[in-house]
Amino acid sequence: MSRRRLTVVLCCLLAGCAVPTGGPAEEIPPSEVPFGLTSPSPQPTAPPTPEPSAASGQVYLVAQDDRLVPRPREVTGASLADRVGALLDELAAGPTAAERDEQLSTALPPDVELAVADVSDGTVTVDLSGPAEVPTGQASRRAAAQLVLSATSVPGVAAVVLTLDGQRIDAPLPSGELTAEPLSAEDYTVFLTPAPTAAPAPPS
Repeated sequence: MSRRRLTVVLCCLLAGCAVPTGGPAEEIPPSEVPFGLTSPSPQPTAPPTPEPSAASGQVYLVAQDDRLVPRPREVTGASLADRVGALLDELAAGPTAAERDEQLSTALPPDVELAVADVSDGTVTVDLSGPAEVPTGQASRRAAAQLVLSATSVPGVAAVVLTLDGQRIDAPLPSGELTAEPLSAEDYTVFLTPAPTAAPAPPS
């Protein structure tokens, strides 16, 4: 085959196999487009950030007649643990100036630190730390009552477990008995009424 003829053959082959580069674009009917190609790809979305919510709680303080009285506190937090923690901070801070004017006080030590260690099925674990000396006797029972009654005033909390520096401790009940069981508000309702006064001795 002559060189001229070979060149013509190669040109014809290349022309037949080439991708056309000219001509107007043709619109493909939607019915002929494979399923899914016309739909926009879903964009990954970030999980929503929990919005802080407010809850009405109460701190229980000691009145002059030794009963515990509630005082309202508005607490906020994105979770139940946050809201309980905020209320416990209010309790640890003690009575406000106005509440001190009402002669209200607290049985908790002034340097006590209260932290929520865990929340599970409505039971809150509260860890105590800070003071070297802790209340004893009737004061310890009243302090435990303040903690339990205050924490369970937050909606969603039914019981409290106490730990000291991360170690579970036996909590005093109003009778003086110690228990490691979860504590409920019903355990300390006796502190909501004035302490009974001793009857005067009959004249001799």
